[in-house]
Amino acid sequence: MKNIVRLDLDTYIENQPSYADQDIVITASLDDVLARYSLYENKKIEVAAQVLYYRSYGFWTWHLMLDENGKKLRCYTHYYRIEPGWDAVNLLERAIHGKKAVTVLGMLKKDGLDIQRLTCDNETANTSFKPPRAGFGLWRFY
Repeated sequence: MKNIVRLDLDTYIENQPSYADQDIVITASLDDVLARYSLYENKKIEVAAQVLYYRSYGFWTWHLMLDENGKKLRCYTHYYRIEPGWDAVNLLERAIHGKKAVTVLGMLKKDGLDIQRLTCDNETANTSFKPPRAGFGLWRFY
């Protein structure tokens, strides 16, 4: 298993060969990601901002929109398709209503940030796993 190293884009670019055997997560502001999109593209990044909305329509899969001072970035995951896991919905609802920033970890692609993990107030939702929902006394998997 590789060590996870969090650093900013400029540090990574300056010392790229020294991080060859590391799992790199580039931390960035939403403003910087949008300003230097091509430099962040196809890299694993972590960005925090308020969530404007989340939904299943208007794009090819479930997505949310990060917003910081009117600048927006679409974040999506193909794991959820139409309906996200209840843990992600609860996290997002609390963040939206509490006006708190959500930290999104994922791979930046041409059409937005492909989400791997959402975090807010030490609560995490891993998008590659949808927790079971209880229904009629039995566990159902969606």
